[in-house]
Amino acid sequence: MSVRDKPSTMRFMALAAFILAAGLLTLRAYDTFGTVKSEPMGGALEQELTYLLEPITGTDKVRVSVTGSSPKNVLVMVDGAITSDLRPLRTRIETILIAAMAFDRERDTLTLSQFPFARGVGASLTPMQIAELTGLGVLTLLLFMVSASNTRRAVSVTPQIESRPPAPTARQPARLATPVAERNPELRDASDLAEAKPNETANLVRDWMSYAED
Repeated sequence: MSVRDKPSTMRFMALAAFILAAGLLTLRAYDTFGTVKSEPMGGALEQELTYLLEPITGTDKVRVSVTGSSPKNVLVMVDGAITSDLRPLRTRIETILIAAMAFDRERDTLTLSQFPFARGVGASLTPMQIAELTGLGVLTLLLFMVSASNTRRAVSVTPQIESRPPAPTARQPARLATPVAERNPELRDASDLAEAKPNETANLVRDWMSYAED
């Protein structure tokens, strides 16, 4: 594995671990809050009656309130849409009450109500459930921070393409002007004299030549 591929692999592994932890946290939270059961409210007798009535009404779909001792007033509230005939359910509830608390149909009073309950989590989580959800939440947060840190680090170390200056074009050698030879002042005077007085110049040249032969 090359050095360039290593940061990319680390980012992929951190992202995969974060997605896995987030999915597990979501699944466990849904399972925990979806299956949590509301504890019956009231005294020991009311809680016992609630547990006894749940098999015929449904789990977490009944509430019981008992007031008075002789005669007894029993209020049973059932979750669900209001039906037209509650007599079959009332007969079954009275049978359970007679066996559980010596309910007397002639002396005691049973009030049966049915209406939709408000939704919500009715009971607190156990310490084990709280610890599990907290641990998964912290793990998910840490993996998210690691993934974000690796992404920022990868962006910061991305090699930038160096801008190179354009290659200099081949410069043509500068052409210098053809130098003009400067004429000797004496030669320039002699040339002017030959043009102005050719005969005298010729005599002067012959005299120089004859002097040189001597």
